[in-house]
Amino acid sequence: MIASVAERRAAGDWRGACAAADVDVCLRTDSFRRDYGAEIADQASRVLCDLAPDLLRWHLPRRGHGSGDLLAGLLVPLAEFTDGSRRLTLAAATPQFALDAGQRIVLVVLGGRDDGATRSVLEAVRLKYPERLSQLRHSMFWSAEGAPGLAGLGDATPAERQICRLQDAGLTAEAWQAAGIELQLPASAAQQRWLAALPIRLSGLADRVRAALPGVDQAVVRSGVGALALSGLNAATAGARVAGDRAALDLPIVPNAVWSRVLDADLLRLGHLGDHELHPLIASALLDGPQPAVPEPDAWLYREVPFIAGPCHNAEGIPALWIHCGTTRHRIAHHRNAWHILDHRAHSGRESLLARLGGPTNPCQQALDYLSSGRHVIDLIESLLHHGRTTDIRDLLRTHAGASTTLSHIDLPAGGTVAAALAALRENTLRHRMILADATRTPDRIDHRRRARKGVPARTHW
Repeated sequence: MIASVAERRAAGDWRGACAAADVDVCLRTDSFRRDYGAEIADQASRVLCDLAPDLLRWHLPRRGHGSGDLLAGLLVPLAEFTDGSRRLTLAAATPQFALDAGQRIVLVVLGGRDDGATRSVLEAVRLKYPERLSQLRHSMFWSAEGAPGLAGLGDATPAERQICRLQDAGLTAEAWQAAGIELQLPASAAQQRWLAALPIRLSGLADRVRAALPGVDQAVVRSGVGALALSGLNAATAGARVAGDRAALDLPIVPNAVWSRVLDADLLRLGHLGDHELHPLIASALLDGPQPAVPEPDAWLYREVPFIAGPCHNAEGIPALWIHCGTTRHRIAHHRNAWHILDHRAHSGRESLLARLGGPTNPCQQALDYLSSGRHVIDLIESLLHHGRTTDIRDLLRTHAGASTTLSHIDLPAGGTVAAALAALRENTLRHRMILADATRTPDRIDHRRRARKGVPARTHW
């Protein structure tokens, strides 16, 4: 997807780039000039030509578990167009009907002419706190031209890195003091844990809030079920406390992009993300050296293999994996239509007896059983289904499934078959297209009531 988007964006085809990134554009630029005038039309054209829809998709909030689905019901303001008398806002939306059609995103214009498609999108998103997710002042999260600005959101100076180290060590009070903000530590242990885990960038926080909310002396940072009230923003020294009263929740909201840390930079710094796993525009902003090499094409296919250490490169071109087996690493290779353990030299009879008595099998055997069952292919198919990647699914099955295997024969861990899941995806995609074409309406509004968490993947705080 990323390569296809970059190619089309380089050719000046912003609509083609959006299509490649599964972003639907619910606006017509050819009518902008007639409806809103040349000035607004030119502003919109410049923004859309510089839009990197894959970078936008990369940065939108997602669920914390499962296959990384986008959070439903979001409305994220991206840019504003104005001619002095009229103001329009370009926003990215994630209505549930778009996510059901393969994790699609919809671009809409707010403040313009009313039409059925835009109305349907807005009925399916949360409109109460769009400023919380606003990226009007942070184009580095969705613009190719603004992407280098991500480098300015990291910890560059020794003082900034020291504050970050204090946060990593859980020394909350010391970190806030080093940042020059007077913190009132909460008495509740639960609130202290929430504050310590809050991914807030303390360096220059007060200055950034002042710039985002000029003239405001008090504001609130909201994350999940907690809230942090900032005060004294117009004074020499700002203060902060965990908000426990309703009055604090009515304060102006600090946009997430103003206070939160850059997730990519933190994952890279902590070793949870490799250079090759970064988006190219993000890598250009965060890395000093040359761009990383393209990852192995099968990296996602084998990522859930038990005890996997990584691919094993060989001259024969035979798929092979390194497995962490105790204190050593052993190889498992695919040869003659079957997976084989190559290096494990333990006593097979003793290990077989231990397994029959209820003991655990060795890591190499667990990895072999997983690969031999084809579960690695099924797990990847299930993830691809969530994201509507039907072409990738068919290519994967063509390579790794037998010639006699049909889609209705492949069962999914969550229930049903691949054929049934593809049929449901086609139906949802058709419904999504009909809604955007104003041929039908959404059947119901978004349900804001808190639902039971049992059986539902945890949601990332937003």
